[in-house]
Amino acid sequence: MKFVFVFVIGCTVLNLIECNPVELVSLTNKRDDSGQFLSRYKLDDGTGEEKMGKLLSNNNGEDAILVQRGSYTTNVDGRLITYNWIADTRGFRISKA
Repeated sequence: MKFVFVFVIGCTVLNLIECNPVELVSLTNKRDDSGQFLSRYKLDDGTGEEKMGKLLSNNNGEDAILVQRGSYTTNVDGRLITYNWIADTRGFRISKA
């Protein structure tokens, strides 16, 4: 009984939230045998994400680490905001563009 009540309330709340569907404008996914990649997408509302990465040998050359960088654009109260990020041997860092 509790499940039915929560389900009905959840559906009611979801119907009150305005949902604006977006369409995919562009999509790219590229990879090579050395571990490099590029992935990006953009939506018609201006939001999207881009990331690229490559494998780097560690200090002794026996293993590799994945180094990535990228950005994502999000809509906050009608404004597009882009954040850049890097993930490497120094950790994960993010900055506003």
